[in-house]
Amino acid sequence: MKNISHADQQKIWEEEHKNPYILLPMDSNEASSGVSLFWDWLKAEGGAENSRGIEMGCGKGRNSIWLAKQDANMTSFDFSSIAIDEAQKRAVIAGVKKNVRFVVQDATKTWPFDNDSFDFAIDCFASTDIESIDGRSFARDEFLRVLKPGGYLLVYTLSTDDEFHKEMLEKSPAQEKNAFLHPTTGKFEKVFDHEELMDFYNGWKVVEEKRIAKVAKFFGKDYNCKHFWNIFQK
Repeated sequence: MKNISHADQQKIWEEEHKNPYILLPMDSNEASSGVSLFWDWLKAEGGAENSRGIEMGCGKGRNSIWLAKQDANMTSFDFSSIAIDEAQKRAVIAGVKKNVRFVVQDATKTWPFDNDSFDFAIDCFASTDIESIDGRSFARDEFLRVLKPGGYLLVYTLSTDDEFHKEMLEKSPAQEKNAFLHPTTGKFEKVFDHEELMDFYNGWKVVEEKRIAKVAKFFGKDYNCKHFWNIFQK
């Protein structure tokens, strides 16, 4: 079993954003279905109007730009400067530059945002790419710090029931439990079981829990997925 440094993980992501190869949805302009589902939920709860949101690991901005089009005021960050440069360009093209701010920022270092500043937060397969327990814990606690009291955190993440990720856990395990290194890029990915996910967010209020069934394509083959879709409240 192998491990990876934070610096190497960042280099791999920079290359992926420069030359999309494995994670093609991350290069898309379409928002994640999990994020649009969350927005529908937030509207139904009466919490969408004039709301301020933050997205960690936003990549090229597909989710945040879509949320800005729905009139959310978004602040979004990623440790890839290549991704953020592209996100800023796409925001201009989409006509939402005034509604979204993109920042180059490492999730495992103190975020440059005030306490209690955001109504909601998005973790759309972002913490799954933080290669250490300490790093993920730091990011989780920063979410807690920057969210307003009563604010919501969407966590949309990988499951040990996902066929492809289950296969990867067997073929290319990392040192950490339920984690693997991608066989072609070497990128770290963390996968959760339900008990582990609930334990990680112990202290947060669980507002909604769903399992999102979908089919994802890896290396030209279809795999069934059953992702976790959870809303936690500060």
